Amino acid sequence: MQEAINRILNKYLIEKHKEFAQNKLAHFLRSDVSAMVQEMVDSEYPDRFKVSASPGQGQWAEIPWIGVFDKDITESPTQGYFVMYIFTADMSAVYLSLNQGWLFFKETFGAEAKQKISIAAEAYRKVLGQEESFDYDSITLGTDRELGVAYELGHIYGKKYEKGMVPGDETLKRDLLGMIALYERLKGVIGTEFPEERIKKIIFEHESASQASNDANMTDVKRSEDESVKEEVDKGDQPADINFLTLEKVSERSGLPVGRTGEYLDKLEKSGICLSKTIEGEKHFPLESPELVSRLDAIHSKGLSLKEAIETIREGDELDSKKLEEMEQRIEKLSRSIDSLSALLSSHVARYHSTPEKKGFCYHIKQAFKSIGRKKE
Repeated sequence: MQEAINRILNKYLIEKHKEFAQNKLAHFLRSDVSAMVQEMVDSEYPDRFKVSASPGQGQWAEIPWIGVFDKDITESPTQGYFVMYIFTADMSAVYLSLNQGWLFFKETFGAEAKQKISIAAEAYRKVLGQEESFDYDSITLGTDRELGVAYELGHIYGKKYEKGMVPGDETLKRDLLGMIALYERLKGVIGTEFPEERIKKIIFEHESASQASNDANMTDVKRSEDESVKEEVDKGDQPADINFLTLEKVSERSGLPVGRTGEYLDKLEKSGICLSKTIEGEKHFPLESPELVSRLDAIHSKGLSLKEAIETIREGDELDSKKLEEMEQRIEKLSRSIDSLSALLSSHVARYHSTPEKKGFCYHIKQAFKSIGRKKE
């Protein structure tokens, strides 16, 4: 692998002046290098990732790449997120990068796409925390073209290998597998069902919290939050946000094993019923989570599949909402009747006190109720 990367760094600019079709270096990158990387990935994660490489389509690319794509997320660099070797335009270096698909941001956010992909990268670094093996320094690819700039802004974590200083195959493999492990951690945060909505939610939460907008002060913010979390724990073993519970707390309150609780929470979150919040790299769940987990377990234990049980909860919630609305209408109607009765009682009591021939208080109470009856008729 070291030899293959060096060959690309040393020869790409030379070959770029030659005809693209049937070029040996282009074929080498597209075929041989892809196979090398695929073999390394499959040694740890068999049949879970697709590896592809591109020197360009129909013509030489300014920035060639080698991509590693989780099949559950994406199989191309246009969508989702992925691991990628990205070569600089001047072939002075290559980056191993955890990066993001530009097309999703461009189609979703339009003129704000560059800002949003950069915010997403910040949010992911915040969620995943500082990595000893990789840094989150910005990358420079030496281009002003849209896709190259997007790769620079979408970069989350990475490592730079400069020309003439590319490490040996064992180090390259260790770095690649380490980056893929980080990739899988991010997959656990975003999930594979409705990932676009989850990504938008993460961006919104990050913007709303007014977190650090650049790498320089990120470490200070993290240290401050670590101290805050420690203070909360010292006060009473509470999470940083008292409106959310840890998985262990949800398990304790629902009376179910941690493993089963985690499975239920995952299903509830994917269905959009119960959304978690990541605090210091750990998922926390809303206060109503124990009740939802208990309901799901009770329904599931009656022989329904988890999918059917979740639909039952969803339908039940909708029915409860409808019943609540009907109850509110009935209460409002009753309230109007009580107001009317109160007015009538006041009128008849006044007449009782003012008439010379008093027929008794009970007589006037009866007359008030009769008046209501006549109004209904």
